[in-house]
Amino acid sequence: MTVELETSALVDLTALLPLSDSREWHRAACRGDPNHEAWFPYPSQDFEYARAVCAGCPIRDACGEFAARTGQSGVWGGHEFDRGRMIRL
Repeated sequence: MTVELETSALVDLTALLPLSDSREWHRAACRGDPNHEAWFPYPSQDFEYARAVCAGCPIRDACGEFAARTGQSGVWGGHEFDRGRMIRL
């Protein structure tokens, strides 16, 4: 998954994850996933694909906590966030 930063640079999701307290980000189920658009759905789009990948992820809870704490948007930990606020379960 990629995230567009204010500088317009694209960053791999797993490059952001080590900013958290967890040392387990290398185990993220989304690591290397080629379906980038699935992680940033439009409000009218389903995010079933991303939710399914997250369902079996060993760091799912830490991922969602990271998103909330750092103001992330997109699908994190099986939930959709908008600037750190969970908007869809």
